[in-house]
Amino acid sequence: MSEGQSRGLKIAVVGDVHGYWSDEDTEWFNRSDYDWIFFVGDIGVYRHKETLRVARSIARLRRPVVLIPGNHDGPSAGQLASTALGQGRLSDWLGSGMGRRVDELTDAFGSVQFSGYERITLGFEMDLIVARPHSMGGADLHFQRHLRERFGVDSMEDSSRRLKELIDESDARSLLFLAHNGPTGLGGGRADIWGCDFRKEEGDFGDPDLAEAITHARDCGKRVLAVVAGHMHRRLRGGGRRTWHERREGTLYVNAAEVPRVRQPASLAGPEEAQRHHVELVLLDSEEVSARDRWV
Repeated sequence: MSEGQSRGLKIAVVGDVHGYWSDEDTEWFNRSDYDWIFFVGDIGVYRHKETLRVARSIARLRRPVVLIPGNHDGPSAGQLASTALGQGRLSDWLGSGMGRRVDELTDAFGSVQFSGYERITLGFEMDLIVARPHSMGGADLHFQRHLRERFGVDSMEDSSRRLKELIDESDARSLLFLAHNGPTGLGGGRADIWGCDFRKEEGDFGDPDLAEAITHARDCGKRVLAVVAGHMHRRLRGGGRRTWHERREGTLYVNAAEVPRVRQPASLAGPEEAQRHHVELVLLDSEEVSARDRWV
């Protein structure tokens, strides 16, 4: 428990890394006072070896770490491209090695909890629900072969049911959700927190199974304190910035995907050093939650 947080938790939420992680990050967080560190996924980009490098550095963190895999964590470049183009059969064929790559990442992460569809006890009558891994956003279930083989999930309905089962198993009064992509229902404009900025018609690009799970949790009398995710980068295609946090029905929604998460000083000739981004999430008494951007 952090100094000064006698009845709560202080959590670092690291957005889509996309290779922007070094041992300096690991050393900084090891010196920090965070109780937990959450990663919303997309550790790598396209090269599996680079993703493994980042995983081995994250494995040296001396804090409890939970990491949900993103769509860049396990799939091959060809598999990602075919999935984005809607070529499901080709994606399944190209995805024959996805399980092996995920296993290699799991080994590289060591004690880091690297998975999806999990319930983790945080204490203070709070549980963390880790949502569907490898999400690419939208209404379609991607990487179906891997999800079927690894989790027994063959459809969006299966995924929703799996998440609801985790909620039903929880005795905690309050819940947090950790996902790669956020839920549907928070707006369909390009600048909305999980709105689509790469299609002319824009639209809501959230995950429907996550939205159903959040509704189910409320229907069960749970308090959903926060939903943290990423995937839809804050810097919009075509210019502008998306909304990165908002509160609805007592729930704080946070999009941590500041990409790139490292920014250089305005003057490379000056003494300033590059700054690295994460979101600081503070939870008190299972009742209050706040979030702020941090550049360190």
